[in-house]
Amino acid sequence: MNALLALIHARNLEFSRDRSALGWSLVFPLVLIIALALVFDDDQRPLYQIGLVGNTAIPSALQSLEHIEYIHYASLEEAKHKVARHLVDLAIDSQHYWVNPDSNRGYIAEQLVVARLPQLSPESIQGEAVSHVEWLLPGIIGMNMMFSALYGVGYVVVRYRRTGVLKRMQVTPLRPWQFLASQMLSRLGAIVATSVVVFTLVALIFSIDVVGNPLLLLINTTLGGAAMISLGLLVASRTRSEELSNGILNLLSWPMMLLSGIWFSLEGSSPWVRTLADLLPLTHMNDANRAVIIDGAGFFAIAHHLWPLAAITLVSLALASWRFRWQ
Repeated sequence: MNALLALIHARNLEFSRDRSALGWSLVFPLVLIIALALVFDDDQRPLYQIGLVGNTAIPSALQSLEHIEYIHYASLEEAKHKVARHLVDLAIDSQHYWVNPDSNRGYIAEQLVVARLPQLSPESIQGEAVSHVEWLLPGIIGMNMMFSALYGVGYVVVRYRRTGVLKRMQVTPLRPWQFLASQMLSRLGAIVATSVVVFTLVALIFSIDVVGNPLLLLINTTLGGAAMISLGLLVASRTRSEELSNGILNLLSWPMMLLSGIWFSLEGSSPWVRTLADLLPLTHMNDANRAVIIDGAGFFAIAHHLWPLAAITLVSLALASWRFRWQ
């Protein structure tokens, strides 16, 4: 019994003296709860979505209606595509409204528009709704890549440092950037290969057709994986504490779990939520992959997602190499 108590006391002292780990254990849950409350505790969540084509303003007859979210679309084709795939319930301009007769929510939205704006002429659009598995697949694969990239690399490097493996490497001609690049390329090849296998199997089982170019999917997935691995390497570049690295990796992974569009779309969300989500590499990877799979987007249409991923990779690797320590 004395030995057991002594070991418990020793472990408690070790944990309490690791101030960084203790701090993260206290701060992280508080930050997470406050963030969740700010993002999701909204009693005014909209029930229907109406697209506004071009410069169409919200009609005065609809402004008094509550629980409706208005989303602006630059082109009529984009708005019609969203209506056809049930991604918005209805779209309007100054003279027409477009609705998919197969959409249940579109039917309700149409009744509201007909009652409030009888001067608009109806236009019917045909199209199948985006299935749940079709929409969720890029997010689920992205989430799996995120965990593999952050924890698969971060923990390994910290363990190498704690067990003295890096200390032995230090006496060789190996440079930090070479070690980090080897870790990234090794992990990147593994997670991209497994993601391709999973995507192919699910696409075959559920008959999911990729509307766009599959090569773009591969490029975007590779850039997304590289960006997340480089973040894991940056976290692990100096720390020796597994508890601290776990806390920082949690701080990175949980916002991506909630705000990167894995489970639900952020389209039409508050501007500050969207701004925060755009800082996360998983958001760019998920949005670009969905745009290619569902909308058939081309390279230039997703270029604004690709360059942030490349930038995150280069900056994170440069910082990790600069602050890397072998011991």
